[in-house]
Amino acid sequence: MPKHVARFGRGSRRSAESLRVWRLQIGFLLLLAITAVQVVWWLVDQSRLADRIASDRVAEVELDREAAEASLRAGQSGEELRALYPHLEIDAGEVRVRAEAHAAIERDRRSHLNQYRWEGGFFLAVIAGGVLLMWGVLRREADLLSRQQNFLAAVSHELRSPLASLRLTTETLLLRDLVAADRRSLLERNLEDLRRLERMIGNLLETNRLEHAKVRPRREPVDLADAVSLAFAELGHRDDGSEDIEIEVRVEDGLDLQADPVGLGTVLRNLIGNAIESAQAAGTRVEVTARRLDSTVELEVLDDGVGFDPADGRRLFEKFYRPGSELRRDKKGSGLGLYLVRSFVTLEGGEVEASSEGPGRGAVFRVTWPIRRQAVGSAT
Repeated sequence: MPKHVARFGRGSRRSAESLRVWRLQIGFLLLLAITAVQVVWWLVDQSRLADRIASDRVAEVELDREAAEASLRAGQSGEELRALYPHLEIDAGEVRVRAEAHAAIERDRRSHLNQYRWEGGFFLAVIAGGVLLMWGVLRREADLLSRQQNFLAAVSHELRSPLASLRLTTETLLLRDLVAADRRSLLERNLEDLRRLERMIGNLLETNRLEHAKVRPRREPVDLADAVSLAFAELGHRDDGSEDIEIEVRVEDGLDLQADPVGLGTVLRNLIGNAIESAQAAGTRVEVTARRLDSTVELEVLDDGVGFDPADGRRLFEKFYRPGSELRRDKKGSGLGLYLVRSFVTLEGGEVEASSEGPGRGAVFRVTWPIRRQAVGSAT
């Protein structure tokens, strides 16, 4: 399976909100730079202060030595002077500063410098960490704003296209006296457009329900083969090979799940619907397979259609994410379908992943769904 490294392509234009976020990022970088300069200046100033304190102490010791020499010449005993000046060495009428005294002054100077450096470095690290954290938050906000703009553009297109098609076919039916076959073809097109609108509105409602309420799966026994057939029917496609594309369904007999039927239906409709659209655009085949693997069920939806860059594999399941620019996009979708797939699969304790060998080389979506068996005597 191809490995995925997440990437995201940005549009060339910036909205007012994006510009605001960019200015905040620059502002935080300037704040970090100014803080760093101030900390460095503080360290230099404290270093000078430590050197000045050490020099003052050396001068004091030298004054003590001169005072001890004067006292010694005045007749004061060496024993008294040693007790009065323990940092001095008095021997044979000569007064010297002990080497240990100079070493202690230098040790204190270095200790103070190390303390100042540690405090300054810690302060700078805290500021840098805070700025980097805010930088990351702002980058995520800018990324979300960009995806929301793509989402609005996608929804506008998704609404406009089927509505325009519905209007055109309805006007044709009203203005022309068509033969039965042509009339049926236009009505089927209307039905397809309505299903497309229904699917998009359903995704919007499910997204709102997931984010504004604590959704708890209502699990009940579900036959996976029946659920797959129902998903095809709700999408307006048949899984008997009578479509323009080749559809193959292989689901093991008796493959039952304890799952939320609404969530399972949403997962199947979005995965199968995406595969059909991909195959209709640039392929000929869709495969849906499911089999039992120990305590899990593995569901795979494969198509030989448009595919995607392997680097986009993980981000396909992010909310509003659609690779590329809306201005150059010809693939349908609002960026919510796969987000809902991941959300419902996660609620059930399962996993979902996507893989592709590249644009034009198809894609595989794999869902691992845990099997939950009810305890004997439990309510259904």
